[in-house]
Formats: sequence, C-alpha cells, structure tokens
Amino acid sequence: MTISPGSEDERMALGRWIKMGRELIVGTFPLGESTLDPNVKREGAIAQRAEEYVKYDHEVGEKLSHLRGKFRYALETYYRDTWGPYLPSDEDLKKYYG
Repeated sequence: MTISPGSEDERMALGRWIKMGRELIVGTFPLGESTLDPNVKREGAIAQRAEEYVKYDHEVGEKLSHLRGKFRYALETYYRDTWGPYLPSDEDLKKYYG
C-alpha cells in the first residue's frame, strides 16, 4: 500500500522513521536501504532498536516510494517544511499505530 504525499499517514510514518533512527548507526542510510553492519557490535536494547529500525525502514520505504532513497537530512527538512518542527509525540504514535 502506497501512502500519499502530504497525508496524515505520511506525517506519522515519516515522523516515526525519524524518531526510530535517532542515535543509531543504521540511521545514516537512505530511506528503504538500511542494513545492519556485522562489524558494528550492538548489545541489548540498542541491538533490538537497530533491528526494529531496519525492518521498519524497509517497510516504510515501500509505502513512501516517492521518498525512497533520500537521506535523513533531506527527509527531516521535508518533514519540517511540510508539517513544522515538531515530530509526532510517542503518545500520538501509540494511538495511531496501536
């Protein structure tokens, strides 16, 4: 299922992607192309966050095909220009995604 540009679905999906990729080395790949480098050692919660991010990155890359391949900086700029400086809160994301 493709998500339309400028929609609430796009805002939530992209906002979640931005938030999930914070402070993760995998966050340096373009949308839809993240991988886990086996040379980078991750433990515990960070390893789990990285795996969840890569899985979500691939999913959202398919849904936001018009943004696929763009890097984090360009996507953060797009988000800010489209919806303003505030990402969805964790509470809003929980309500939206269940």
